[in-house]
Amino acid sequence: MGKYLLRLRRKSVSRLDKLWRRRWSERSRLVPVAMLIGLAAALAAAALHFAVHKLEIFAKFLGESSNPYLVAAFVALPVLGLVLSFFSQRLLGGVRYAKSLSPLILALHRRKTRIPFRETFSHLISSALSVGCGGSAGLEAPSVLTGAAIGANTSGFFNFDRRSRMLLIGCGAAAAISAIFGSPIGGVLFAVEVLLPQFSVGALVPILIASAVAMVVSQTFFPQEQVLFVLNENWRSDAIPFYFICGIVCAFVGVVLVRSVYRVGALLKQKLTTPYRKLCGGGIIVGLILALFPILRGQGYGFIKALFDGKTELLSDSAMFLKGLPPTALLALLITVVILLKGMISALTVDSGGDGGIFAPTMMVGAFTGFAFARLVNLSGIIDLQEPNFVVVGMCGVFSAVLRAPLTGVFLIAEVTYSYNLLVPLMIVSSLSWAVARHFEPQSIYRKALVETGLLSDDSDLSMLQTLSVRVCVNTEFAALQPTWTTTKMREIVTNAPGCENFPVLDEEGKLLGVVKLEQLKPVLFDPITASLLVFDLMEKPRTILADDDDLSRAMNALERFRTDVLPVNGKDGKFMGFVHEQDIFKLYRGLVRESDSF
Repeated sequence: MGKYLLRLRRKSVSRLDKLWRRRWSERSRLVPVAMLIGLAAALAAAALHFAVHKLEIFAKFLGESSNPYLVAAFVALPVLGLVLSFFSQRLLGGVRYAKSLSPLILALHRRKTRIPFRETFSHLISSALSVGCGGSAGLEAPSVLTGAAIGANTSGFFNFDRRSRMLLIGCGAAAAISAIFGSPIGGVLFAVEVLLPQFSVGALVPILIASAVAMVVSQTFFPQEQVLFVLNENWRSDAIPFYFICGIVCAFVGVVLVRSVYRVGALLKQKLTTPYRKLCGGGIIVGLILALFPILRGQGYGFIKALFDGKTELLSDSAMFLKGLPPTALLALLITVVILLKGMISALTVDSGGDGGIFAPTMMVGAFTGFAFARLVNLSGIIDLQEPNFVVVGMCGVFSAVLRAPLTGVFLIAEVTYSYNLLVPLMIVSSLSWAVARHFEPQSIYRKALVETGLLSDDSDLSMLQTLSVRVCVNTEFAALQPTWTTTKMREIVTNAPGCENFPVLDEEGKLLGVVKLEQLKPVLFDPITASLLVFDLMEKPRTILADDDDLSRAMNALERFRTDVLPVNGKDGKFMGFVHEQDIFKLYRGLVRESDSF
């Protein structure tokens, strides 16, 4: 398949590319390719929806059966889905199978645009098995990763430059969101706020067209699959103070969700050290929790719709093992369980071996938070709030607090629920929730691990330097010394290397033993008294040695910490590669600034 595509590219695409360049500009090629990516991403989303829908129908049949064996199969189905998803990931992606948007964000941050072709379909299979069988996660992250892979491989096939490839990756991600939610504006804003914040507004035309095409295709293939649809009443001015309070509540819920997700992941990694132990131990825990609280199964959009329609009895009907509790107590218990456990069980589902995203769990937690807030205020008798409206703004508030994408939250929720008349409350809750959550938890759920491990930085200068590795500015022109050489031999080497200021001392295998500086050599080279001195006597051991795959921000930190302007660099085999100079890093930095301005 790869050879055929390469042959096709050489024969047909190259000719078409030359003809296009002759008649039109380079940027004009982006629009038709963006349309193609939007079409492919929408078809991928349609296939994923279809597969999950069929699996959910099968699961519903098992759950509603009176046969105890089929009911037992219904209880065990999520664990089976985790097992199948785990082995499909191992088969298609290996041990480094990415199931979060964090690696994609890091890759785009570092201007890396190569995504394996297998990711154009591997996430569809693994997430369909995991979520369709009842795993507690969403389909948005797998769809975005699939769309990004489609964008990366399509742009590579048509031989676009790096900047255009990044833009077309954003096209695939935006098209995926547009197709899943029927939210073209939300898809564009998601790509801008979360994936490509460095791009200017003028560069977003291809993303707009890709998102629009995906919307048209999705409505053609599954027009009745709109996730949520609600006709809200107009918001009342006397409820405005409560929208402000709700925004603050959503912020704290979002902070708890982010921290609980990472706490679960850390505990799972600490207690269960191998993938198979995670699959067995985590799968058992997931199976038990979902058996006790079936409301946590799947994406949860059906229960959100029940809140919109005021059919809270549907929530109680899902708890087959808790029907002995009083209706009010059971409802309160289920709402609390969703708000506190949905994020954690979703993290446990994915980290144990499943595949899925945090979009749907976040929206479900937000919907239940908004509903609980409005119901408690109504029960207090202070005011009669419109509960469906607070379900909508609750979704937006928690979404903005968790993903730190307030504009995406406003327009995505407005488009998904057809709640355009609630734009003002949505803006209030989204902005307030974003601001408060940012104060207590500075990073989004996608950036938190990257920032804490030093892979990303909020400092714009360091962020630019993190996009390149040390190997791109290593000076490999050097004159090497051996530790047993005398000053006579050193004089010959120094004379033939007039531009060198630092001389590495290497062993027979090419590994670095130390460094001799020219300023150390000058006093002894022509002094007969020091003629017996060896290189070993003059060399100094480097205070630190950089690796060729370290990023330039680490190099700059080391240069500042050790108060030097040059450091040695080793390759992956441990052999000396050369020196990295501070002035070369500054030269590259100026180039990055110019490139960033062009974005």
